[in-house]
Amino acid sequence: MNAYVPLTTVHVLVLFLHLAGALALFIGYGIEWTASSLFRNAASVEQVRAWLRVFKVSPPLAGAGLGVLLLSGGYLASLSGAMKQGWMLATFIGIFLALALGFALILPRMKAIRSALPAGNEPLPAALRSRLADPILLTSIRVRVLLAAGIVYLMAAKPPLVSSLLILVFAVILGLLFSIPVLTKTPAPANS
Repeated sequence: MNAYVPLTTVHVLVLFLHLAGALALFIGYGIEWTASSLFRNAASVEQVRAWLRVFKVSPPLAGAGLGVLLLSGGYLASLSGAMKQGWMLATFIGIFLALALGFALILPRMKAIRSALPAGNEPLPAALRSRLADPILLTSIRVRVLLAAGIVYLMAAKPPLVSSLLILVFAVILGLLFSIPVLTKTPAPANS
C-alpha cells in the first residue's frame, strides 16, 4: 500500500531527474545498439573508427543516467515505501544483469575491436570483421536494451516479485529474439 506523498518542489525535481536519468540510459543503450548494428556493414577501418567514436559516447552517458536513476529512484522509493516491494528486488537483479553484460561481455569485446584496428584507412582485415560481427557482442547489447525496457515496465507497473522476475525473463527472451537477424545475417563482404 502506497502512502500519499504530496508533491513538493524537491519531489518534482527528483522525479524530473529520475526521468532524465532513464532517458540518458536509454539513449546510451540506443547508441550502442545502433553503432553495433552498423559495424557489420563497415567497409573500411575509417568507417569502424567513426562508429567507435559514436559508441564511445554510450558508457559515460548510460553510466551517468544509471547513477542519477538509482539515486533519484532510491529517494522516491524511500518516500513511498516501495523499497520493500517485490518489483524493487527484481529491478536490482535486472540492473545487476545489465551491468554484468556490459562489464563481462560488451566492454572487453569493444576494447578488442579498438586494439585490432590497423593504423591506416584500409579495407577491414578478416579478423577485425569477425570481431565486428561477434554474435555475443551483438546479442549482449540487444538483451541489455530489452532488459532496461523491462526494468522501466517494472517501475511503472510495480508487480509482485514473481511477476517481476517473469517480466525480466520475458525481456531477456525478447532481446534474444531481436538478436536473431544479426545472428543469421552474413556481414557485408570485405572489399578486396
